[in-house]
Amino acid sequence: MSDASAGSAPDRSQLLADARARLAAGTERVLGERLVAEGRRPADGSGWFDVTDHSLSGRCPAQFAHPEPSVFSEFTTTMATRNLGRFVLQRWDGSRPVGDVTAELLDRSDDLPQWLANGLESLDRSARAAVAASVTAWALDAVSAVRSRPDLIWDGRNQKVNLDPYAVTLSARWDARLGDVRAPTTLLVHSGRVADRAVDELQAGFVALVACFRGRAVPERVRFSTAGTGRTRAVGITADVLGRAVDRVLQLLGHAVQPDAAEFVAGRWCTWCHLADECDVGQRFLGG
Repeated sequence: MSDASAGSAPDRSQLLADARARLAAGTERVLGERLVAEGRRPADGSGWFDVTDHSLSGRCPAQFAHPEPSVFSEFTTTMATRNLGRFVLQRWDGSRPVGDVTAELLDRSDDLPQWLANGLESLDRSARAAVAASVTAWALDAVSAVRSRPDLIWDGRNQKVNLDPYAVTLSARWDARLGDVRAPTTLLVHSGRVADRAVDELQAGFVALVACFRGRAVPERVRFSTAGTGRTRAVGITADVLGRAVDRVLQLLGHAVQPDAAEFVAGRWCTWCHLADECDVGQRFLGG
């Protein structure tokens, strides 16, 4: 994971300013007086539209335009594993097994965010053991991809940005960084997603913008690592990369305010789509 400097901070600051201005102007053009927020976002997000790094790469407009009401508790396996794995790597100095750090962290849940601590409290012994094994595996896989690089700061998070004055939230996840938190040089995203250059570029621009939206500058690059590969791949953050991400956000917002016009597009995603039972296109694809 070699990251030589790729640009000056002033250039990256201007990239951030330009991308934010493009997003603001485009959002006003697409939404106008629609989706204007009536007060603060409620805890359950009802009435708001969320654009995430996951939805950004979705291939079916209708799937985004007709979102599924959340049926999962906040303590989902993937989210909990990733968050706990980062906490483990924040504490791990390379001098002892990662599993030992995991065990200590789970035994001291007072050090964790309340939602994580509450989720762990509800688990029995065997479930906690499964969580510990999953978290340790995630952490080992993540550090393997970056060759246990000691200067990486594992303080990633799910960053959210509300697009005032609209009831729209942008949400992107990252796991580690190099450089200052308000102007990092590199952001690392570790996940199970299969490598895809086009998706990498879309998500890199989106993660760079959302993670640094309130900061001073976008990163020079976003690096992706796919679980089990032991490698990373980089996308340099340019005006074009940011612009494509902004354009994709605006396209999704257009689907949000005109859901009945959103096209149904079939693909492997039909298998787990919440609209599959009422979608003729999806049923044909699935052979139903």
